Amino acid sequence: MAIKTAFMGFRHPHIFAAYDYIEENMAAKKGLEIVACCEEDEKTREELQGQGRIRLTHSSFRRMIEEVDFDLLVVGDYFGKRGGIISRALEAGKHILSDKPLCTGRKELERIAALAEERELTVGSLLELRYSGNFIKVRKMVRKGEIGPVHSISFSGQHPLLLHTRAEWYNEPNKHGGTVNDLLIHGVDTIIWITGMDFKEVISARNWNTGISHLPHFKNGAQVMLTMENGCGVIGDLTYISPDSFGYTLPLYWRITFWGEKGVIESGYTWDHINLFAEGEREVRRVEPCASIRGGAIEAMMRLVNGSPRDDDYSTVKILEMSRFCLKAQEVADRGPGNSK
Repeated sequence: MAIKTAFMGFRHPHIFAAYDYIEENMAAKKGLEIVACCEEDEKTREELQGQGRIRLTHSSFRRMIEEVDFDLLVVGDYFGKRGGIISRALEAGKHILSDKPLCTGRKELERIAALAEERELTVGSLLELRYSGNFIKVRKMVRKGEIGPVHSISFSGQHPLLLHTRAEWYNEPNKHGGTVNDLLIHGVDTIIWITGMDFKEVISARNWNTGISHLPHFKNGAQVMLTMENGCGVIGDLTYISPDSFGYTLPLYWRITFWGEKGVIESGYTWDHINLFAEGEREVRRVEPCASIRGGAIEAMMRLVNGSPRDDDYSTVKILEMSRFCLKAQEVADRGPGNSK
C-alpha cells in the first residue's frame, strides 16, 4: 500500500527536489502517493500557480489536516514556522519528513521529540549529503581503517549568497533562526555517518553579518569548533560568502578532510574523486567514488515508515539528537565570544 504524502510549504528550494522525486515515484507506483499540497503565503502561491510545477490543493494547513487523509507530511516552509507545523502534524498522527532544520528553538524541538515518542511516529530529514558517491566511498574507506583512528576533521560548507534569488524571509525577524542551525546539520550528519562516532561538545561557535550590512537580520557568516566522543576535534566553516558567479560548483563546497593516525582522506561534494594520503607513501592516491544515490533520504524514510530500516539509515532518535546539538551550537554562537556553556 502506498504511503499517502502531503506537502506543507514551498518557501525553500530544497523542497522541489523532494516533490519531483516523490512525483516520479508515484508515477512508477513504487510506494509513495502525493495527495495534497499546501502553501499559505499568497505571493508564493501565486508564483507556484504561474509556474505550473506544483499542484496546490490548499491555502490553509489547518484545513488540509482536517480534510485530507494522509500518512506522511513533507515540510518545506520557512525555518521559523516549521516547528509549529511539525508539532501540529504529529498531534494529528502524521509521520514527518522535513527539510533541515526541523525548527529554530530548543523548546520546539523537545515538543516534537515528546510527540514523536508518545505517538510512535517517525521524524526524518532531507539530509542528502551522505548519499553523495564521494562520501559513500569515504565512509567505506574510513570504516575499513585505511587511515586508522580519526583524530581531526575539518569541513567547509560555504554557500553563495545569491541575493537575487534567495528567499526574502532569510532577512526577516524570527524566520531564519541562524546560519549555524541552518547549515551545520549537514556536516554533523555526514561526519557521524562516515565515522560511526557521535559529537560530544560545542567548544565555540560564531555567527555574524558580513558584507551585507543593509540586511542586518541575516548573519551570513558562521564557524564552529566541536569535539567528538573519542576526542577528535572538528572545525567547520558554514558561511554564505562564496562567490555567486561559481554557484555551487566550487571544490570548497562541502569539502571534508579526515586526519587519521595512518593518513588523510579528503573529498568534496563536487569532486570526481577522493584523495588518500597514506602514511608511508609519497604520492597521493586518487580513489574513484561510488555511485550517488538520488532520493536517498526519502527512500530511508519509506523504510522507516514501513518498519524495515537498514543499519545505515538515519532514525528519529538520531535526527532529534543531531538537531539538538545544532541548536545548542546556534545558542553558543548567539551568546557571543567566550560563552560556550
